[in-house]
Amino acid sequence: MSIRPSLIQAERVDWASLRCGCGETGAHLPQTFARLLEAGTPGEIAEATLDGHINVQSLLFEVAIPVASLIAAALQEDLPEPVRLRLLDHLLTCVAGESHWTEVEAGAPEIEVDCQIAAREAIWTLYQEYATGHAMMARYILEAVDPDQERFAHFDAKLISRIQKAAKRH
Repeated sequence: MSIRPSLIQAERVDWASLRCGCGETGAHLPQTFARLLEAGTPGEIAEATLDGHINVQSLLFEVAIPVASLIAAALQEDLPEPVRLRLLDHLLTCVAGESHWTEVEAGAPEIEVDCQIAAREAIWTLYQEYATGHAMMARYILEAVDPDQERFAHFDAKLISRIQKAAKRH
């Protein structure tokens, strides 16, 4: 197993103090996240899912905020494409969801906003993902997180045009 900055960052979080969608604390999430990063098969990726922990039916729990930050870090690491796509999917869930009603009652009504702020740590990595055409999910994440909507509109127009031209050639 290689040294991953995202897993070192995970050590800085007091996971046991955070609410998780599974009904327990978030104490188990660093191990789940590490298994996802090291997954080599579709089955291993499915077993290491963050669904049911960061969210339940797009409703977010408090653990989603540090997880969004870990994903932002992990996207800058060397990852197999299926793992990268799964992380982008989880990040999209974090930035596009909304707080679970129990989180609203606990005083966390806008978890998605904090997730969007955390995702900005990877803004240029997300633009790179979008530019490669491998992950349109990156486009939807950028739409939610880039505070410079003029920049997003400019990149979006250029990249959509290139994607359409490439599709016509094939």
